[in-house]
Amino acid sequence: MANFKSAVLTTGSFTKAATTANQTLIAAQEISNEDRISFQFYNTDSTADTVKVWGRLGSTAGTLAQASDYTQIGDDITVSGTSSVLKSIATTGLNYVGVTISPGAASNGATYAILRQA
Repeated sequence: MANFKSAVLTTGSFTKAATTANQTLIAAQEISNEDRISFQFYNTDSTADTVKVWGRLGSTAGTLAQASDYTQIGDDITVSGTSSVLKSIATTGLNYVGVTISPGAASNGATYAILRQA
């Protein structure tokens, strides 16, 4: 039997709300059938943003970034002004993943790309 591989690329954007606290950049997504997931974050202004990737082993989506539901994967990711950052993780065992952003005080927004590989 052949070993089929697939890849799905999704892009999106974020517009700053009134607060700079953790806000959802990428809503929780079910990834139990994926082998690897890669994120690229683009900061579209001159103020640094902080991005956090969250994972969950549970069988339901739960509440993103809530300590009783999700665990942060890796360290905080600082995306300097008008630059980008790439993060790739193996998803073995993970059922859900999501991303939050804490934009800089003068931040207008950010864009992202997520590549799901199975």
